[in-house]
Amino acid sequence: MNKELIRPLTALRFYAAFVVFSLHASMLPGLEWLGHPHAELQGRVGVSVFFVLSGFIMTYVYYGEDTWKPTRANAGRFLIARVTRIFPLHLLTLVICLPLGLNSTTAPVDPANLPYHLILVQEWSPIGFFGQGPNKVSWTLSVEMFFYVITPLLFAGMLKAGRRKALFLAILFLVLAGLTIGFFTTHNDPDAILKVERAPFRVTDYVLGILAFLLFQRAKTYDDRWKRAMLPMGILWFCGMMAWQYHYDQQGGNNLWMLPGSVMVVLGTAYRRDSKSWFLASDRMVFLGEASFTFYMVHEFILRYSRQILLKLDFALPVWLYIPWFVAVFVAIQFVANQVHLRFEAPANTKGRKWLTKVFGLEKKKETVAA
Repeated sequence: MNKELIRPLTALRFYAAFVVFSLHASMLPGLEWLGHPHAELQGRVGVSVFFVLSGFIMTYVYYGEDTWKPTRANAGRFLIARVTRIFPLHLLTLVICLPLGLNSTTAPVDPANLPYHLILVQEWSPIGFFGQGPNKVSWTLSVEMFFYVITPLLFAGMLKAGRRKALFLAILFLVLAGLTIGFFTTHNDPDAILKVERAPFRVTDYVLGILAFLLFQRAKTYDDRWKRAMLPMGILWFCGMMAWQYHYDQQGGNNLWMLPGSVMVVLGTAYRRDSKSWFLASDRMVFLGEASFTFYMVHEFILRYSRQILLKLDFALPVWLYIPWFVAVFVAIQFVANQVHLRFEAPANTKGRKWLTKVFGLEKKKETVAA
């Protein structure tokens, strides 16, 4: 894998996390203005882009040009790599957030449901609800873990389908999309028979990311006008969705409506793989992309703890300080995220992967070269 080719996509992860942060930051005194009507779309956009991007990257890194080997050992190594990427930071933040969750008056954590949140299966069933987790953003990790568990099966199916793998994925997407449309009532409707926001239905995002990679893989050139236009067109799609919600003053529909924008943003960014642009491929932006998972995981509980402190202090700001305050909050949380990424997340990922690979006897054997 040539990491240079996905530098812009790594940076894109930061922007997706930042969009979610900009929504959650509205809980702080002085930043309430960020919680404008229909602001929830921001969070949904960031998550949709991340899910599509996940399908694209996983296929690029592990599947490539039909190089995936459908063996138990290969599937085991893949799952170990993903588990050690997610779980160390998940467990750390869960413990830190536990006092908030257990004492919350708006979204209390039920101790009986903690095991489901602990092992990240709370979003796997489209029926029922296990309540909010201690770290509220961890629901997306549950969805991601579902993606990872089915990935070896998807890759095996793609290999078996051969040249028709795109057709195989398209049929799977259409089936899930049809079920999503059929069972959708309103977003996060507690009375819905099947919750189409749950992991089995969000496979549509992941599969579309895989299909986007297959399209990208066929590209011979990357500077065609329509390819260069995809990123701004994707952004315009999301702007149009926001304008629609404001115009009709009602919540947007199911998550499928975000997918065209997400695919255009991901593909448009991928087509700029040779870009030297500071906001897509600079070393600083790529590092922020690498630290984006930590930023995503720590930002919400830092905001919640900070809110409790600031409310007790009767904190207030004049209007002219709103934007500087927003910048200061972001910089502070990003600094914390960078330190946690460098000192905990990255080392824990590397050491955990090596340890589990050894425990399960899945080390890759070095091929001997005959003299």
